[in-house]
Amino acid sequence: MARSLNREVASNSDLNHLEQSSHRAPKNSAARHLPKHLQTAIKRYRQQADQSGDIDRVIRQFLAQITEKDARATVMAKLVAFDRAQVEMKAGTILTREWNGVNHRVIVVEDGFLWEGNKYKSLSKIVIAITGTRWNGPRFFGLRDASTKGDKP
Repeated sequence: MARSLNREVASNSDLNHLEQSSHRAPKNSAARHLPKHLQTAIKRYRQQADQSGDIDRVIRQFLAQITEKDARATVMAKLVAFDRAQVEMKAGTILTREWNGVNHRVIVVEDGFLWEGNKYKSLSKIVIAITGTRWNGPRFFGLRDASTKGDKP
């Protein structure tokens, strides 16, 4: 049933009928079982998508991977993995971290990172320079969660 509803939303076929009618969806619609407020939300979404553009391809692919049978924890794990894959630091982004009472600022540039006037290819190299030990650079600057309590930040 979810797939047929997705097909209808994507094709916008029954939503045209919803716009013409102030009542419920037509009898042959997969959206017929939905409450009126959800039908209205679908119609409004479609109008907004027509004006501003629909969900991009990457997000549609992610949503297609989620099924009704997936447990909440599974969906959340997929969402976290998706978010991490989408993180893209643009040139000009400033990362900050306080370490031993000193605030450290790193500027993202096109092909690396700037810290204290020096250019580095990776955040991990900067973290080694700051701490004197090997740590995960993105995790140190809060771009990733620690996987276990015993991990270094």
